[in-house]
Formats: sequence, C-alpha cells, structure tokens
Amino acid sequence: MSSRRWSVSTALVPMIVGFVTPMALEAQQVAYAATAVSALDSVTQAAVARELVRARTRGLPVQPLMAKVREGQIKRAAPERIRIAVAALSVRLDSARSALGPTSTAAELVAGADAIAAGVDQESLRTVRTASGARDLAAPLGALAQLVASGVEARRATRMIVELLKKDAGPRELLAFGMAVETDVGAGVPAEESAVFRLRAIETQGVGSERVTVAGAPDIPLGQTTTGRPSGGTKRKP
Repeated sequence: MSSRRWSVSTALVPMIVGFVTPMALEAQQVAYAATAVSALDSVTQAAVARELVRARTRGLPVQPLMAKVREGQIKRAAPERIRIAVAALSVRLDSARSALGPTSTAAELVAGADAIAAGVDQESLRTVRTASGARDLAAPLGALAQLVASGVEARRATRMIVELLKKDAGPRELLAFGMAVETDVGAGVPAEESAVFRLRAIETQGVGSERVTVAGAPDIPLGQTTTGRPSGGTKRKP
C-alpha cells in the first residue's frame, strides 16, 4: 500500500465515524463502515466520502450506502461500479424522501428507493403514502417493489397495494402477497394473472385470515399454480 493511499484511508476512518454516529448506529456498525470504506482504492474512497457527506447533509440514512459498498466488495465489483451504485442509491433515497416526506424513517426510504429501482415513480410512492396514513410504509412499498420487479405494471401494482391498505391489510399480508406473485412468476405464471388471482384470494379469505402460509402465499391447492395448472414450483408448507 502506498503512503498516499495509507494517508487517505487513515483520514477517512474518523470522517466515516463522524458521518454514521449521528444516525444512531451501534458502535460496531460504525467501525464496520469505516473498515469497508478504508478497503477501497483512494479514488473510490474519496467519491464514496463525498456521497456520505451529501447524504448526511440532506438528512438521508448513511447505513444503506455503506451496505451498498459492502455488497460491491462481496461481489468483487470494480471500484467504478461501486462508486456508481452508491451514487445511484443516494439519488433514489433522495427521490424517495421527496415523495414520502421528510419525516419518513430510514426503513421507509430504503423501501421507497428499492421501489424506484424496480420502476415505480414518485407519484405512486405518494399514492401509497396517502393510503397508508400513519402506518409504516416499509411493508407496502416492499410488496409494491416485488410486484413491479416480478412484471406487474407499476400503476396497476400500486392500485392493488392501495386496495389492500384500504382493507387494513397488515405487513405480513402485504409482503406475503408480493412473495406469492414472485413465486408464481418463477413457476411460469404471468405476473398480471398471478397478481389478480392472489389479490382475489386475499379478499375472498378476508384480511387478517390465518390462511396465509408461512411460505408467503395465500392457501391454494398443493402442486397447482394460480391458474390451476400443475406446477413444479414451490409447494405449500404444512
């Protein structure tokens, strides 16, 4: 390691500690963040440090950005790709906060950023915020992101989530809905077809029904898809 790189790495450790501590993270998370950044090359370190400064200044959570750095390291991504990924996530977090409001929690902002990455626009995020009222948005937005990522058109997926929220669906039911559609699509069922079936199943059983399986899907005949055709996909747990 060159003396120049060592000096940059050493300087960044207290800087990162300063960025993360105000976000009320545990001491070990702060140390982890500093270590993750210091393992990068000097150019990427400086770029990531700028993103952290910008995020903290704008009141955005820093931990998701550090998690993105670590994800890139684990995947052995090129430094430039890590820098781009961190910058892109910062933009999505900012966009999510603009749509969801300044009082949004870190978990809500991360869920909103994931939804944006899947193809959801800010108007849809605001729609879900309005429909949720004072309830936590992490689960509704997580389910929305799953639906869109699975292939359901964004506006249609938003309407489905809003419909469930109006029926007082809880986090477990919302996430089960998204997971069920994802599982169906993996088994070869068209996304829109699965989403409509799953939504109707929840409505028929009633919100709060205990017939939401551990695997994350409303109860359907074992070994069948939402269309009733035999499936080689995930089987219902007992």
